[in-house]
Amino acid sequence: MSAPVPDQHAVTLYTQDACEYSEMVRLHLESRGQRYAERDVDRDPDARKELLDLGAQSTPVTVIDGEVVVGYDEESIDELLGFTPYNRAS
Repeated sequence: MSAPVPDQHAVTLYTQDACEYSEMVRLHLESRGQRYAERDVDRDPDARKELLDLGAQSTPVTVIDGEVVVGYDEESIDELLGFTPYNRAS
């Protein structure tokens, strides 16, 4: 029996096609059962502007309930989602 999923959060993931770290965040969110809206900054000029307005210049960027996580930072993502990290830092 799997652990219950904490309450769903508002999550937006800014990605690029050729970004392997974007794929890693995508897979991590899916493994946690977390829904998210994906914004491809290569295909959507509005998404690119939003990314830059967040102070980021590259992907992935994950926005969870208004909190910005730049890069693939599994521990920060899990903390904001209310999960115990799979790989807690020492």
